[in-house]
Amino acid sequence: MVMEDMQPYVVEHGELKLIGIPCISLQDMSGKYRHAKEGLLSSAKHLPSVKNPFVQYGIWPEAETQGSADLHAYILCVEVESFEGIPEWYFRTTLPPQKCVVVANKEGDFDAASRAVDQYISESGMEVSSEGRKYLICERYNDKGEGFARYSPPIK
Repeated sequence: MVMEDMQPYVVEHGELKLIGIPCISLQDMSGKYRHAKEGLLSSAKHLPSVKNPFVQYGIWPEAETQGSADLHAYILCVEVESFEGIPEWYFRTTLPPQKCVVVANKEGDFDAASRAVDQYISESGMEVSSEGRKYLICERYNDKGEGFARYSPPIK
């Protein structure tokens, strides 16, 4: 399914096994993101457990250090069926099932998509929470679909 631009959707994921490449510090984050994406796309063809290299998830650790520009962490990931055969230098995590509000934005405008997510949550009377999770999906990129999409924290 390809999401319409700036249209809120409630998306439900089962458990996600993710591997990724961390990007640390907000300085030149767009350059770090590009390098991480190139690395994931070029290596995915050698990793048979990658489900779809054209769908990447951006995740954040739930940590106090996220507020510091120098310590901010962003991890660009792809979903895998298993961690078997994945080189040890990749970040790896398993996210529990979740339901989130997601808004796509063709321009990749994080702030506009975030405002639309927040407005939908507020108008719908939903509650969201990190629920003690170690990592949260903040965004998804579907290179063969809608492009950039912003995620809310999980719906309670």
